[in-house]
Amino acid sequence: MRKIILLALLGILSFGLFGCYDKNDLYKELDTEKAEKVALDYMNEKYDKDFYVVSSNKNKEMSYAPGKINDFWCDVGIAIEDSEDGKNYAVRTTLNDDGEYIIEWDNYMTSLVSSLAKRDINDSFSEVNITNYFIYSFYISEIGTAGGFRPDFDVDIEHDTLDSVFEKSSIWLHFNLCIPESAYKDSTVSDFEKALGLYLPQEDSDDHVRVKVLSFNDDYYSEIKNAIESSDRLPDNYEWKAIHEETISPLLYHD
Repeated sequence: MRKIILLALLGILSFGLFGCYDKNDLYKELDTEKAEKVALDYMNEKYDKDFYVVSSNKNKEMSYAPGKINDFWCDVGIAIEDSEDGKNYAVRTTLNDDGEYIIEWDNYMTSLVSSLAKRDINDSFSEVNITNYFIYSFYISEIGTAGGFRPDFDVDIEHDTLDSVFEKSSIWLHFNLCIPESAYKDSTVSDFEKALGLYLPQEDSDDHVRVKVLSFNDDYYSEIKNAIESSDRLPDNYEWKAIHEETISPLLYHD
């Protein structure tokens, strides 16, 4: 009898020390309507804008153990009231071990950081007289998220730089850099690499940044550049027509 009581007490103690629920229980408790409210309140307060909920999607990732959930979340789709661009954004919510709703990341911040990053990248190319190019497949996020930035990440668009963004957190950045073949020369890749390095002066930047340089026949380059300017999209197989293709990582260059 004493042994049974002792085991029961140990079970209660473990329950208190290691959380109220396991992930299977938490997943059942995750309510999409509550997640929507938490996400909406968070976004309205953080960004001082009027957002509204578009959709929500509850999902989970199973572990190797049969029937055991490894991770779970609810992605809430939101948009800005009266926005002209009509873009939707995602806010990932979940429950912590105590069953409390928390925000894991949102990708509205991604749109702000992308604007800042493109500005600084274009400025860096301009400083070394690189003008004939366009950027496509631009992606930037905080490492450890699925395309967004965590709640404790913030940015000042007017005063922050791409360099300071990298100092704030670990960032994953990649994009395709497209140029006409007539502009391609032996030093082109190193010129781009040096220009990017000026804005990413940290030792581990090559762990997080990947840039693919693609050169195209001049006529085809004009065609796809016009396409990107008019529709913001390129054919899925456009990379196959590249004459030169090289992936680079920004290095450190100091005078």
